[in-house]
Amino acid sequence: MDRNEFKGFSRQENSSSLNSLPPDFYNKVNGYIHELEDEIKKINNPRSVESKILEDELQTALNDVETIFIRRIRKITSRATSNAFLEVSSSEDMSKLLPSEKKVYEATLSAIQTAREELIDPIFKPNPALDENKVEKDGSQDNLIQKQETLEEAIERPEESEQTGKKDINEEYCLVRILKDLPTFKAADNNNYTLAAEDIVVLPSLNANGLVKRGAAIPIEGRRIKLKDVRL
Repeated sequence: MDRNEFKGFSRQENSSSLNSLPPDFYNKVNGYIHELEDEIKKINNPRSVESKILEDELQTALNDVETIFIRRIRKITSRATSNAFLEVSSSEDMSKLLPSEKKVYEATLSAIQTAREELIDPIFKPNPALDENKVEKDGSQDNLIQKQETLEEAIERPEESEQTGKKDINEEYCLVRILKDLPTFKAADNNNYTLAAEDIVVLPSLNANGLVKRGAAIPIEGRRIKLKDVRL
């Protein structure tokens, strides 16, 4: 390796990108520096111009190789830090690392991940007490769903006991006030009803009684209406 080639590698590390280095880069730099040292020894005159020029070149080479090393390590540890917080680590630039640099990357990544597992992950783990509350809430929600399903069944399929002794389902209706929003249902008269809280509506008595029984409606003055009085 000569001075110009070495300077080229030094310049490329000024950028934020991670560049490839020859596998034997540091060995070549080591040889280059030893050559300078040997030439200085041969001159054996520290005060000579040639010796001072070589001394300057040697010091510059030592400074540059250290700068290259530091800059690359910073880039490597920065990528390891970023990848430690990703679900899937990025493999970008990994092929540009020298074997020893890959060890630095892997050690840094492992150390950060270990620290994260010990310090950060426990904070984000679900709280058992909250889980229990969630289960209780979910159970309450299930009860509400079951009640809603029971209500829908009562609307669409009136109990058999309510049908016993009644007149033909198309002969009698009730006037009721709805107490809560109800899903669309098909009543005993084969009509579909979509009702909301505070609606006043005439329903087949079988459906009306089912809603009243379950607290979803109240009769208005207990009135029953004959089919001939209902306008559909």
